[in-house]
Amino acid sequence: MSGVIPYVVGWSAFGFAVRVVALAIQQRPLLDKPATHALSTVFFGGVGSYVYYLEKRQLELIQKRKQTLLENRRRRREYEEAKAREHAIVT
Repeated sequence: MSGVIPYVVGWSAFGFAVRVVALAIQQRPLLDKPATHALSTVFFGGVGSYVYYLEKRQLELIQKRKQTLLENRRRRREYEEAKAREHAIVT
């Protein structure tokens, strides 16, 4: 669970910063309507959580695919060695 915390905190800080920059561009007080700051922070924290679990799922899929490819490579090598032995016996 500790892996997700930096993602959520980082994206939440980014959401807060986005809201502050938006208010700065509009030349409004930076802490105007604090509920919108909280909403932005929570929304971007959710995005951070989603990104963390998405990355985790993708890494698992990559590892599974890597194992499949390595297994196929091993079987192909065994097949080619058997064919080479068979060819050496015949000639």
